[in-house]
Amino acid sequence: MTSPWTAGQVASVASDTASLVAARKLVASWTLTGCNGVALWGLCQGSGSKPYQAVVDLTGPAYKCSCPSRKFPCKHALGLLVEWSEGRVPDAADPIDFASQWLLSRQEKPERATERAVALTKPASDSATAQKRAERVASGLVELDLWITDQIRGGLASMDTSWTSFDAIAGRMVDAQVPGAATALRALAAVVASTENWPQRVLDEFSRLHLLIVAHQRLDELPGSLQDSVRSHLGYPVSTDSVMESAPVRERWMVLSSSTSEDNRLFTRIVWLLGRNTGRWAQLLDFSHGSANFSGTTPPVGFLIDAELHFYPGAAPLRARMGTTFGEPEPFTTMPVGGIDTALQNYTDALAADPWLRSWPAVIGAVVPSVDSGNWFFVDGEGAAIAAAGDPEVMWTLSAVSGGHPVTVCGTWNAVAYTPVSVFTGGRVIML
Repeated sequence: MTSPWTAGQVASVASDTASLVAARKLVASWTLTGCNGVALWGLCQGSGSKPYQAVVDLTGPAYKCSCPSRKFPCKHALGLLVEWSEGRVPDAADPIDFASQWLLSRQEKPERATERAVALTKPASDSATAQKRAERVASGLVELDLWITDQIRGGLASMDTSWTSFDAIAGRMVDAQVPGAATALRALAAVVASTENWPQRVLDEFSRLHLLIVAHQRLDELPGSLQDSVRSHLGYPVSTDSVMESAPVRERWMVLSSSTSEDNRLFTRIVWLLGRNTGRWAQLLDFSHGSANFSGTTPPVGFLIDAELHFYPGAAPLRARMGTTFGEPEPFTTMPVGGIDTALQNYTDALAADPWLRSWPAVIGAVVPSVDSGNWFFVDGEGAAIAAAGDPEVMWTLSAVSGGHPVTVCGTWNAVAYTPVSVFTGGRVIML
């Protein structure tokens, strides 16, 4: 039987402070709540005639609610956790019907995912099919390089920067089985629409893609790990089995962040882990189509887990899959940190190994968030500053948590700005 979460554990999975505040206001809205040790469920009466159906799978954790919110978890799932944390959810042997159906679908999903993965990896094992794919990729990259050259020769000022234009070349890259390049091209449309100095950003991305194309054309001349990086950035598939067969890295991993996003019904969960002893970073990346039903399980943010991770191949390996775990997760109240200089040096080292990296994670300690003319910075005790980026609501929340005092921030640096994802203060991790 899983013990009820503490208030800190509930707060650690909240997408933002506003959701947690709203969740605590639902105390009088719940009916038919229950818990069987692995899941929570209940009905929450909203403004409509039908109550919202909320379920929490504690083994994920994973969340399901009939409300239209795009936050994960929504305020109803958070409210259910609050009810459980404060002892207002009774024990029950069997889940209510809607909860039972969803939980059953989650049990079946890993089996279907495995079947799909096997089906996808079988063709790659055939040398003729693999050769055909390589030829298609090479042909597509030649077309992309010609397109980039045409844009630069004609001048970026006269370039068609509409979403349709970028989507057209991205679609051709999808046909050529180069999804990594397609994603980068589609992202440029948003850069043009939202960035004042978009020509510089577009030129930077064109340079990055050109370097990637040249590297793929000379793939056999590169070291093995850099070959893996090139394939990864272009979007070559890597089978889960091959990753799990790699040598594991056992560490006491601190869970510093967990976030879920959605784009056109594709849900993405990103979990950041930091090795307490080695300072090594790991990213657990999971996808789910249609709903946020992820098959993998991760401990709550703010907990330490003794586990083996299997890293995807690359010159600067970061993405990993969870392997064998040892013992139960336990909370941590202290954290080894570095300063701004350490964060910049670690990014430089990672970029030297893999020149196509866009960002690198870092924990920066003893900094105070500061705003000047609408621009945010993190300033350390010696007056050194690093530019910060993020949603204004997130940055003001971080400033409120700090209260003008130094805090430890977890985030990513991309050579332009540092984007915070969580803050460590008072012995606990707070998601932003």
